[in-house]
Amino acid sequence: MGEETEVPVNTEVRGETWRVRISTTGGDVLGAGILLAADAVLTCAHVIPADPVDATGPRGPRDLDGRTAPGTEVLVELVGVPGARPVPARVADGCWVPELADSRGDVALLTLAEPQDARHAAPLHRVAPTHGRSVWMCGFPSTRELQDGVWFRATLAGPAGPRGEWVQMFPLTPEETVRPGFSGAAVTDVETHRVLGMVVSRYDDRSSAAPASGRLHLSYMIPIETVVRHLPVIDRYVSGGRGNGLPSVPRGAARDREFARWLARWFAAAEGTRQVEAIVIKKGEAVRAATLSRAVALADRELPADAPLPAPRRAPLPVGIRPPSPAGSPSPAGPAAAPRNGTARRPPAPYEPPGSEEPDDGLLPPVGSVDLALDVSGETVAGVAGRVADRLGLSPAGDDGSAVGLLGGAGAVPLTIVAEGVDYAADPLALVEFTDLLAARGARLLLVFRNPESQSLELALRMADPGKNEIAARLDRVRDRIDHIARRERTAHDRTALIAPVRPVPQRAAALRLDLTALRRHPDPGGARFLADLRAFESTVESELLRVEEVIGLAETQIARRNELRGRLEAFFALLAARSLEEERAAAPLYRAAHNLLHGAPCELAEAERAVERFAEAVRHHTHRPRGGDAP
Repeated sequence: MGEETEVPVNTEVRGETWRVRISTTGGDVLGAGILLAADAVLTCAHVIPADPVDATGPRGPRDLDGRTAPGTEVLVELVGVPGARPVPARVADGCWVPELADSRGDVALLTLAEPQDARHAAPLHRVAPTHGRSVWMCGFPSTRELQDGVWFRATLAGPAGPRGEWVQMFPLTPEETVRPGFSGAAVTDVETHRVLGMVVSRYDDRSSAAPASGRLHLSYMIPIETVVRHLPVIDRYVSGGRGNGLPSVPRGAARDREFARWLARWFAAAEGTRQVEAIVIKKGEAVRAATLSRAVALADRELPADAPLPAPRRAPLPVGIRPPSPAGSPSPAGPAAAPRNGTARRPPAPYEPPGSEEPDDGLLPPVGSVDLALDVSGETVAGVAGRVADRLGLSPAGDDGSAVGLLGGAGAVPLTIVAEGVDYAADPLALVEFTDLLAARGARLLLVFRNPESQSLELALRMADPGKNEIAARLDRVRDRIDHIARRERTAHDRTALIAPVRPVPQRAAALRLDLTALRRHPDPGGARFLADLRAFESTVESELLRVEEVIGLAETQIARRNELRGRLEAFFALLAARSLEEERAAAPLYRAAHNLLHGAPCELAEAERAVERFAEAVRHHTHRPRGGDAP
């Protein structure tokens, strides 16, 4: 399916030794896979051919529901390892999760007949699949020239597919939409080079009603956490903390239905909900606590086994599988769903609340709507910051405060976070203030307290729903920060003017003052939209301050180098002063040239450094001769 004109986008070998090409024993390419261990390869279930109807050979193992996995032997080749040869592989016992009626599942684990070097295994990592994250993938299209692999690039969009199990990817160009031969390929984060998911499906709008420039070309992946839910055995190969750190509860546990409905709305960011909420679940309120734990479990991608599964619904088919077109069957409504060649289908909607065993769909939060849930009792700010950084895929190192600083410098923290037991943290007030920093960078936060009289709860409530005085104070603080930026911009201008080439200095203070004036005239001061705008503006102001400080820091480094050269020049001049007047006069032009360069503004640093070295070389020449210019 898809276009027949595949073009290599980037044939650079990226060192991904875990990349696997899966073929039939006859050499036909079936798809891709990911080496997890010496003898284990992860792929999509639909990549493995079904057993022939009249097969008399060995059948594959059965899954937990009694279905028989294909016993077909395939060939696995580590294309990222020079000299690797194909080895036979079959579906591992108990590791076959075929595609369900609504396309959930579709994962399988293969066992290799000949173990490979475990050092080639993939670095699987649990990371929240946040919007805008850049990724790449490598597949093996059927075109002969491309069977050795072709790289595609994309950015992550948001949850899609069956009950939000998938994540939609926007190809950087329409030509980079995944196609047959990409199923099972690793989706790798550009920044960290960690594997975040696996290619599963595509959507290609082939409707004649849509102009070519306006047709949709979409790709989909299964995040690693969802794969772990279907194949718990691969958990041993996955790094990164679990997104859900709250205790599990039995499926039949009592719950507060109204509270569950409120949680589902908040997790879904429904209209009227606030970015930051502070609630109380007192000790002994077991039903309310269980309701929270169960809601988080339902919203987590790594769903526990006792959680209810939704009823099937339609979704796109896996890469390379054509939708059935029985004769006489009516076409779905709408031009995008009217196939001309058997390949078009509707794209999956973002999350739709499915029908299920639950008596009320309003109690079900969207899958993937909670990125991090943890009990922060006894935790330090640094510990919580480390968990948040890990979920973002950041890799802080060094002292305990490095994660806090890393998040402070992050442009955005697009996570939904549940923190339970905030008032029992190591420093509750400091933790609440830290969550305010996260909120200013876009995080949605549900802060859960146990003591309704705690001081940290009072602070959180003021932050979540600040009164007029608090809003005025925040606006004043922003004004002061803008004034500080203006002063630092002047400093940056003065310092950068000393070194050539003169670097441009950000001049944002004036525009920020205009933006602040507009914010003060907001039509709904104190409303949810105003508070979101205020948090975003506070984050912008801090980013501008960091930008101008970076310019000043670079200028100060160059000025320090200039001053170092000045000292070096005078030190060599002092050596020359002990020589004869004739020698001093001979080297004087070189001294004056270097001195003028170092004391001029702006200083051409590279040229001045060369001038100092010329003078130093002349001094060395004279100081190695006897005093007074006497003959040896």
